[in-house]
Amino acid sequence: MGMSEEWFWNCTPKKLIAILEEKKRIEKVKQKNLAIYIACYVWGKNPDKYEVADNNAPIAGRDVPIDPTRLNALLM
Repeated sequence: MGMSEEWFWNCTPKKLIAILEEKKRIEKVKQKNLAIYIACYVWGKNPDKYEVADNNAPIAGRDVPIDPTRLNALLM
């Protein structure tokens, strides 16, 4: 997090939990961006399907489990 150990011990639990939750949210957004990048530029999906306004939509493999029958297509 880039903070000193002294800051950590003087920090309130509420502030620390808020920082950790924000980090988890940022990591989730990064993973969604990577999933959309792979879907569009590697697998040729339509990038218009993934609009900025639809950023909270579930992404397969990250928010929704992948359908096992679709995994067979990756092995072909």
